[in-house]
Amino acid sequence: SNCESMLRRLIGADIQLTLRLSVDDLQIKADPVFVEQILMNLVVNAKDAMPESGKLTIETTGVDLDHAPLYHISPITPGAYVRLSVADSGCGMTPEVQSHVFEPFFTTKEKGKGTGLGLSTAYGIVKQSKGHIWVDSVQGKGTTFKIYLPSVNEPLEEIRKEVLRKEP
Repeated sequence: SNCESMLRRLIGADIQLTLRLSVDDLQIKADPVFVEQILMNLVVNAKDAMPESGKLTIETTGVDLDHAPLYHISPITPGAYVRLSVADSGCGMTPEVQSHVFEPFFTTKEKGKGTGLGLSTAYGIVKQSKGHIWVDSVQGKGTTFKIYLPSVNEPLEEIRKEVLRKEP
């Protein structure tokens, strides 16, 4: 696909890319441009965490959070979600860095290499879409970002009509 070839160009030849995309027809009510922006931000960070080489795994799956095992992290409205996870085998983060990772202008990159806005932008987009994002990382072992966006099963035509009604 277009997105896959763009990702492969972005990460370069030294990083092994594995895509595990759900075969189910997953639908979310979100701007595809925003979702692509989130993915790009996460992939760029993963690439930076693996300067020599490594493995990057991108996965999508439908999950039901009726039992919400994630309440200890943040309150989640139970229901059907689409989970996008981006996992790298890079250097990982300290708990201190993890606790600040979604703050605007927070960066571990050297001056001139990053704005510190990528993850805070991703966080804002996910929250605006009534979703959830968090990070799980172990120093020296890698990092996994998991994004949960509410799943919708309305026909696409109904969603289009709703969007058109909301536009001024």
